[in-house]
Amino acid sequence: MKAICWILNKLAMPLNLLGLLGFCAAIINGDYFVLFLAILFAVLGLWFGVKAYRLGIPPRWLWAKSINDIFDYSVTAVLGYMLVFTDIPLAYYLIANVMEEIV
Repeated sequence: MKAICWILNKLAMPLNLLGLLGFCAAIINGDYFVLFLAILFAVLGLWFGVKAYRLGIPPRWLWAKSINDIFDYSVTAVLGYMLVFTDIPLAYYLIANVMEEIV
């Protein structure tokens, strides 16, 4: 689990940017299935965030000096992982649309 958290923490910054752009593209194109899929991934991220917080692995977006120093409340740590999981299908949607336009 710690390896998965490490990988997610390294990919968090580009995933957040691509996820935001993918969200905008899904709204503009009217593709609501991707948004529904993002909600399902958010629920999965909620579960994963609770597990990761119990292990004491903070998400990258606030960088704690030690385990859970900044995160006095588990809600912020869980929301960080939930956001990363939500961005996965949205980023994939954006990349697939851009590749479709190129090819």
